[in-house]
Amino acid sequence: MSRIKSIVVDDEQESRETLLHFLSKYCPDVEIVGQADSVNEAVEIIRGTSPELVFLDVNMPIENGFKLFEKISDINFYTVFVTAYDQYAVQAFKHHAVDYLLKPIVIHELMITVNRVAKLLEDKNKIQQLSALLQYIKTPVEQTKIALPNLEGLVYVHTMDIVRLQADDNYTSLYFKGGKKMLVSHTLAYFEEALKEQGFVRIHHQHLINLQHVEKYIRGRGGYIIMSDGTSLQVSQRKKDEFLRIIKKIK
Repeated sequence: MSRIKSIVVDDEQESRETLLHFLSKYCPDVEIVGQADSVNEAVEIIRGTSPELVFLDVNMPIENGFKLFEKISDINFYTVFVTAYDQYAVQAFKHHAVDYLLKPIVIHELMITVNRVAKLLEDKNKIQQLSALLQYIKTPVEQTKIALPNLEGLVYVHTMDIVRLQADDNYTSLYFKGGKKMLVSHTLAYFEEALKEQGFVRIHHQHLINLQHVEKYIRGRGGYIIMSDGTSLQVSQRKKDEFLRIIKKIK
């Protein structure tokens, strides 16, 4: 996962420097893209850097931290409130704060908070990828072609004609509608990347399938699926939950 783009907002320079030091030393997943000593400055930095996480002090002299949410209409970041006062906790969580850290900051608590944000971002990215995939599958599109190398050069095939792909060491076997099969000198990982926007999903370390050709899912430890060509393919236990989330929404 990429590092978490973050900013620190606190009117006290010493407090900012302490938090920045802790983040640099103990939270390598955090990338600081800006720091501010007021709400107005924070707004400008947020608009310019689009952070994923904002460490926000509450008790600042001109405007308290909650004023930030009145000045930004589209909140696309997670917030961790950092303050020396615990009476703001309820109000902080009403603003959907990820966490509420009291000064002086306890390093272990800070690390737990950053790990929580990392997990939230990971889940958010999975949901966005799933939504994009579902949108692609449900929306009629023009036939897309992919170039496959053969002994004579390249052959272009419609991706929607590919039923499934199977790993064969550093090669991949492609199975098409009508029973045609083709062995290509690319790994399955190559095709997983090349076809990820075309409705293809990895269900096993050996199998990549076209969701348009799934006929049936049979329950089990991982379960297995029946493809339109009659093939039965095992779904690995590790891939099961992700596959079921997708298939339940499109079938």
